[in-house]
Amino acid sequence: MPLADFVIDPADPFSAVTHAAPYGYYRRLADGPPLRFDAQLDCWLATGTAGVQAVLAHPACRVRPPGQAVPQNLAGTPCGAIFAELVRMNDGERHAVPKQVLARALGQADLARLHGRVVDLAGDRVPGSAAQLNDAMFELPLFAMADLLGFAPAQWPALGAWTRAFVACLSPLSNGEQLAGAQEAADALLQGFAALLCEGDARPGSVLHDIVAGADAMGGGMLANLVGLLSQTCDATAGLLGNAIVALRAQPQLFAQLRAAPERWPAMLREASRHDPAIHNTRRYTADAVALHGVRIPAGQMIVVVLASAGYAELGFGHGRHACPGQSIAHTIATACLLAWAGALEGMPLAWAYLPSLNARIPVFAQGDNA
Repeated sequence: MPLADFVIDPADPFSAVTHAAPYGYYRRLADGPPLRFDAQLDCWLATGTAGVQAVLAHPACRVRPPGQAVPQNLAGTPCGAIFAELVRMNDGERHAVPKQVLARALGQADLARLHGRVVDLAGDRVPGSAAQLNDAMFELPLFAMADLLGFAPAQWPALGAWTRAFVACLSPLSNGEQLAGAQEAADALLQGFAALLCEGDARPGSVLHDIVAGADAMGGGMLANLVGLLSQTCDATAGLLGNAIVALRAQPQLFAQLRAAPERWPAMLREASRHDPAIHNTRRYTADAVALHGVRIPAGQMIVVVLASAGYAELGFGHGRHACPGQSIAHTIATACLLAWAGALEGMPLAWAYLPSLNARIPVFAQGDNA
């Protein structure tokens, strides 16, 4: 009997993110109206493919609340200064051209070279236990992005640690100690990128070279958005990789199939991402009153966009003008890691729960067997 028959539905979209079996709940959300007001949460929900795509596409549904470009707890801090420049965290004309520069640079990355490089890196760091796997899921994607940007291998561990500390500032669940550590990490990351740029030897055709070539268009936000490339790699790619490992444990016959046809690894990862995405929801705020699917939502309202309720539409990396330009890079990194670790993963007894989060579904593994 399926696991879903033994568990109680999550109470709301936030608890669904880390729920053992949330997809029956998501299907029931999708069967309801695309837009609805949730009185208990005091916000609107956008559900199903129609609701999710409508909100993500509407120009008046903004990433940040009107008049609050930076969360109040980050205002006046190093983390807040970075947040204010991140093109993924802001809308508007000031961020439009930098967003295009980053998208163009990421879109020109040599994915074949990246795949080969990550296969080698991951092959040198094959996890031998659940604890090592938990670390590797975060470290390898961050190391790969640091390498793509031109940092030397000796710098990767510090960059990885700073990035993992910095992303704490992006979560409302973080405590005071984590937020203090995030401020120190923000300073260290900015200094690290400033030093890298001072070296002035970005490889022609590299992601960093293409971003530097658009420095004038990026304005003063270039360093912050370079930090953003690492921070956005962190949770999303760890979740992508971890949820694919969960899928492999649930369908152990896939190991033999993939050994016989290793060219199927990218397709396997895409399917795992569609059925169990890394990012389950995001938020939008109405700058003006909007009318969607026959519902009028006043200005100044928060909409929780339940990405995971959109069937298998693969919206975990966004949609339309909010699509993540690093999706192909994330998939390439995760595929290479899985290929390099397949032998170890097949024989490793694993159990898992999920890291506390309101939007990212990231497994944390332990010795055991959840299959």
